[in-house]
Amino acid sequence: MTLAAAPLSADRQASRDAFERIDAARWGQADLAVALLALMPHRLKGAIFEGASPELAGLLQDRLAVRLGSGALLHRMPVSITDDRLVGGLDLAATLAAGRPVAETGLLTRANGGVLIVPMAERLPGRAAAQLARVIDTGEVETERDGLSMRAEARFVTLAFADPDEAGERLPAGLGDRLAFGLSLQGVSPARPRGEALSVEVLAAARAKLPQVRVPDDLIEALIDAALRLGIRSLRAPSFCLAAACGIAALAGRDTITDADATLASELVYASRALVQLEAPPPPPPAPDPPDTNDDMNDSSKPQPEPDELTELLVEAVRVRVSLDMAARRQTPCQRTRQEVPAGKSGDMVDSRRRGSRIGARAGDPRRDGRLDLLSTLRTAAPWQRIREMPAGGAVISVRAADFRVKRFRHRSEAVVIFVVDASGSSAMNRLAEAKGAIELLLSGCYSRRESVALIAFRKEGADLLLSPTRSLTRVKRSLSRLPGGGGTPLAAGIAAAAQLVRIERRKRKAPHVVFLSDGQGNIALDGSPGRERAGQDARDMARKLKALQEPVLFFDISRRPSAEAELISTEMGAIYRPLPIADAARVSRDVRSLLLD
Repeated sequence: MTLAAAPLSADRQASRDAFERIDAARWGQADLAVALLALMPHRLKGAIFEGASPELAGLLQDRLAVRLGSGALLHRMPVSITDDRLVGGLDLAATLAAGRPVAETGLLTRANGGVLIVPMAERLPGRAAAQLARVIDTGEVETERDGLSMRAEARFVTLAFADPDEAGERLPAGLGDRLAFGLSLQGVSPARPRGEALSVEVLAAARAKLPQVRVPDDLIEALIDAALRLGIRSLRAPSFCLAAACGIAALAGRDTITDADATLASELVYASRALVQLEAPPPPPPAPDPPDTNDDMNDSSKPQPEPDELTELLVEAVRVRVSLDMAARRQTPCQRTRQEVPAGKSGDMVDSRRRGSRIGARAGDPRRDGRLDLLSTLRTAAPWQRIREMPAGGAVISVRAADFRVKRFRHRSEAVVIFVVDASGSSAMNRLAEAKGAIELLLSGCYSRRESVALIAFRKEGADLLLSPTRSLTRVKRSLSRLPGGGGTPLAAGIAAAAQLVRIERRKRKAPHVVFLSDGQGNIALDGSPGRERAGQDARDMARKLKALQEPVLFFDISRRPSAEAELISTEMGAIYRPLPIADAARVSRDVRSLLLD
């Protein structure tokens, strides 16, 4: 007995049909882009694919290599590649063996005539991206380093793959501008079979047909106008779009580029470059009534200029494509910025002599400047061996003090969260106990992320550092349990103590973040004397000094009602003001995490 499959509902069937249409359209565009790259590799340069699964990326790479023919090889460019591996340099082993400088061929030179694969392109360092962009522009590698001067041809097709969901990372703008196509493969199933729709005979016929393709007179102007309408200022984009339109016409066996060819080419090239919000163009204003004069009546027989329909067609096609891409990402179409600076999660990236990620080498004395980089030291000394005297004792290579290179490291600075708690009588009467509980909860989260915490409490006539920066959650809880309450409110002393600790931690190459919990109503001056007027002035002076340090500050107003004094003090210190009329530990933790640390 055979069970029949239950029929799908109308909504599920419509969703499946829509998914299949998007899948087929996106894969069709990606496959067409690869075909155009194989047809005109030196004119189109390459493509960027976002959100491609490993299976789809491998399929695109294999198809491009097969379509290029003549044994085109795939060369993979690691994100962490060094300059000497990328553009060439001194072959240390061969140099030591031969006694003379011997050059090593770089990856870009070996990729000549093949395909360069750039995985995780959004993580590509700026220096490597600049080297790659220069070679794409010139078609050759020029190297002058380590006493060598080399020049070699390097013409290849670049396939870059990026992850659009990678937070805080974006493809280098210079690299994206030099590659013709930018396409999204999000939502494209890697399990669906992909047949080969382009035969070798069709591609060969298109190569023969390409020189005969005629460009209409108005097409170039329409491509430039559409690029300007879309906020694209690069001259490479219209050139890529024109070449892609010629290739599409050649693949179809046509002698002339049609509007459909130009529209498809604009989707492939312009959609990823559009920098302005794409909205439907406003309707044209009504034409004014013609004046009733004889001269104007004589001129009315002249043909009036009509709107450029081709430009409108290209802009509308790109608008639809961008809207579909945004909908697939569950985002709203908005203006794209040219550069976005991501914020660090724990602190800024700083150089170090001993720990972190290796970023290169520099000249220095290994006895005081860091760890010796033996290979870089030998590489620096090798080109000078012919003019140096060989040292005694049978040494193979002469190394001098100027040749020493030490390793360079870079790591993310440790974040130090400095809590400054108002332990005066007014706060103790309000909700000091609840504030303690909120701090404990927040410190537990900080500890799990390996971030240091410090605690300053101010009461009576001054401020005390109850807990120096530490990662020990046990010490934190013990200090909070002994937190005293009562007395005056030396707010100025608390701000001054926080500023002093910020300076100390900055000298240790750490990233301090300050969190105040106070009602902002100081009544003890900086010298310990009572008086609200002088205490308020001292607090404002100290707040301005803290602001001058330009470190992030968050001020929680823990009074029962938001007070003007607390808001004024937070403004003077450049802090983010958050009233806390009701004790809410989850809110405190969430605000500190989202506004300061993440």
